[in-house]
Amino acid sequence: MKLLIIGSSVFDKIISGEKVTESAGGIYHTVLKMQQIKSEEDSLALCTKVSLKNYNFFSEVFDKCDEKLFEEVENIPEVTLEEFSSGCRREVYSNLPEPLNLDGIEFVKYDGILVNMITGEEFDFAHLNRIRNNSKALIYFDVHTLSRKSNSIGERKIILIPDFEKWAESVDIIQVNEFELISLFGISDEKSVSELLFSLGVKALIVTKSERGAIVYFSNNGELNFYFKSAEKIEGVNTIGCGDYFGASFFYNYLITNNPFFAMNFAVDEVEKILKEKLNAVK
Repeated sequence: MKLLIIGSSVFDKIISGEKVTESAGGIYHTVLKMQQIKSEEDSLALCTKVSLKNYNFFSEVFDKCDEKLFEEVENIPEVTLEEFSSGCRREVYSNLPEPLNLDGIEFVKYDGILVNMITGEEFDFAHLNRIRNNSKALIYFDVHTLSRKSNSIGERKIILIPDFEKWAESVDIIQVNEFELISLFGISDEKSVSELLFSLGVKALIVTKSERGAIVYFSNNGELNFYFKSAEKIEGVNTIGCGDYFGASFFYNYLITNNPFFAMNFAVDEVEKILKEKLNAVK
């Protein structure tokens, strides 16, 4: 299969108590997971922006991509991340980017396209519609930071996404967490949101639920179905990137199986595996 990942590279500063850790972030997590799970026969392309100032944090993963649709810029976005026990996360952005350059990309040649709105500034719905019109690929769309808007200090708060139906018309699978769900239509009821999305042509809605697991809603012969996969609670490790790991895992398995049950089980299991590895590393 030919796979394309689209999203912003971000330089993370992660706050854990008094400790601040700097690391590669944003689309890095998605690409890392995809490289771990894809077969050797699959090719992986990445559309993102990079900066020589901190490319050394990304190079080990990005250099392995088969197709590097990179734009070199002076600065990539930086984000300070602070997680709270409630599952909420405080994110403060700086160096917000210009939209990604999609010119010259042959979308028609890909079997699967994963779009992760890391900063929410990757592009607008007209660009997403352009991708849809030029490809028969399965398009997976992680709403992510499209659901947030920066205030005067760079802190991002949940908003109602303007004209989200125009985004939804161009994608097959949508991923949100519980906080992002209401940003789609101002509705918190998952089944109602799913029905609205299905009327726009979306095949599945995934709602991730932090350490409790995730649920996928899908249409089966016009009837709304859902499947919830619980997760093992693993404490004592940060969960930065877990939504990205989940998305890459679900996307890839669904491409292979076309089965939301198999894809959900695989994705939750893969995230649990990563968290256990992190826990063992700090012991």
